Amino acid sequence: MNATKERTRIQPATGARADELRRTFLHARPFRHVVIDDFFENDYAERLLDEFPSFDQRLAISESGHIGGKAVNTKIAAISPAYEDLYGFISSKPFLEYVSRLSGLPDLILDPAMFGGGTHENLHGQELDPHVDFNLDQAEQLHRRLNLIVYLNKGWCPEWGGGLEIHSNPRRPEENQIQTYNPIFNRAVLFETNEYSWHGFPKIELPEDKRHLSRKSISIYLYTKDRPAEEIAPRHGTFYVQRPLPQGLAPGHVLSAEDILELRRLLIRRDHWIESYQRKELDDSRRTEALISHIRSLEKCARLPLTGNVLQEGPAPGLHADLWASRSVKARIAPLKPVTELKLRGTRPEGSAAGVVRILVNGAQKGSGEVGAGPFSILARLQRKQREPFDIEVLCDSPAAKPAEDLRDLAFLMIELGALHPRWSV
Repeated sequence: MNATKERTRIQPATGARADELRRTFLHARPFRHVVIDDFFENDYAERLLDEFPSFDQRLAISESGHIGGKAVNTKIAAISPAYEDLYGFISSKPFLEYVSRLSGLPDLILDPAMFGGGTHENLHGQELDPHVDFNLDQAEQLHRRLNLIVYLNKGWCPEWGGGLEIHSNPRRPEENQIQTYNPIFNRAVLFETNEYSWHGFPKIELPEDKRHLSRKSISIYLYTKDRPAEEIAPRHGTFYVQRPLPQGLAPGHVLSAEDILELRRLLIRRDHWIESYQRKELDDSRRTEALISHIRSLEKCARLPLTGNVLQEGPAPGLHADLWASRSVKARIAPLKPVTELKLRGTRPEGSAAGVVRILVNGAQKGSGEVGAGPFSILARLQRKQREPFDIEVLCDSPAAKPAEDLRDLAFLMIELGALHPRWSV
């Protein structure tokens, strides 16, 4: 790393192993990851542990809206001098270049707000179901690419739970392969985030005399402006998979009181998540309905791209506010000067099927033309000079190619509807 010792903060021996760690990262399965012990300089890691913030219930509101056993502090620069220094370091070019060297991902960016990141503290009884993370920082329009988690737990025993689990596919419990990494002091785990980077941790079960302890970590999420096309998925939040039934439940097993309690706990958790997703569906439906209502209000004001001395009277049913036309567009035109011809110009996207566009004036066809992909122009000649307001309808017998997510009945993009006048009209 090309940085001064004061700004490096990475254990020198760890910095020197960058190429070795990169090879491990790139070849890891089921997705790319690497475990790095002694990540920070020892004294610096001790400072981060000493100044780790106390558990704050105000920062422990779960995704279901309840106070839980996990507190997340994203405003790390305000925690203490050590964490202010940490924020400056993880925002710095030397740090981002070092992680780029480990991962092979160039031009990494730290989310300044550290949404979802920062210090994480989990109490006795807390667990984290296998999940894949949200994939896009909506505010900054950045792709989430890497998680770097640094653990600060001295003397943590694997039997206490809380180890980072990396899953091959928790949706298939009978096939799922799990690797577990104990969250010991100054251990970092770097892993990519994509649509199959499932991770979580089992329930923390501390002995009676250890329940003053908690599972402490620092989560750093890194982004890029772009990502490979084959990795891009629609924007989504965090997807969770509930844990399977306990392994001991098998045919012939007699349920104990503890088994019943565990089953009830699992059912309650599932019911809470179902309720959460139902609320989300209702919220999404409300937003969708509001958006549709807004779009419809805009379409009532949609204006034909008229040229010439004519005006549009009233709405233009079938024309969208972005000038995409459906297979039938109607409008009433008021001439300011006599009109003898109408000229329609439009274009259709690549892949559009061949078809015919017809122009009707007061119900009678006055012009037509074959259209395919690309630009087109159609002329409609009127039999006499049109001085009074008249009705037009533009019909297309073939829908255009369009993105799968666009549910509108689109035929072509209207570029111009021009009115032509006699040379000496008044």
